[in-house]
Amino acid sequence: VGSIVAALTVYNGKLIAGGYFVDADDVTVNYIAYRGSGGWFLMGGGMGGSQGQVMTLGHYGSDLIAGGFFTSAGGQNANHIAKWNSNGGWAALGNGTNSQVMALTTYNNKLIAGGFFSTAGGVSANHIAQWDGSGWSSIGAGSTGIVYSLASGNGKLYAGSLSSSYQCIMSWEGTAWSNL
Repeated sequence: VGSIVAALTVYNGKLIAGGYFVDADDVTVNYIAYRGSGGWFLMGGGMGGSQGQVMTLGHYGSDLIAGGFFTSAGGQNANHIAKWNSNGGWAALGNGTNSQVMALTTYNNKLIAGGFFSTAGGVSANHIAQWDGSGWSSIGAGSTGIVYSLASGNGKLYAGSLSSSYQCIMSWEGTAWSNL
């Protein structure tokens, strides 16, 4: 690929790469591509906006989820987060977020997004929000700092952030954020 790869995942048996690159194997792919027989291929027009970079990839149900700097996906408005569904097209997740999405995971059957944003779907969500398949909501008071990484396991949601309040790693068990 032509530049930095920021995210990788496997979706429907194919390797998906996202990042700062606009071309792969001399094919224009606009920041996201899949590896198929014979090389790299464009996924539905790729991402766009003043910056189209893909910073994170994840899964929610049967959909591939991409998050990053982009404000369009496949030519459709998609503010910093979009899904690629099994029908082979990009779609927004509601109104998206008001700034970059840097991390994704799932927790309690919801998609969790973290990043630079302060709102998701128009709802106040300080750097972390959850998508239930139809709308966005906050997770407690959110984070006082930018969320760069997310994980879930053992009944907990974990967030790595640039935050003085939670010493950079915090956990959520369903009621409140705490230091890890």
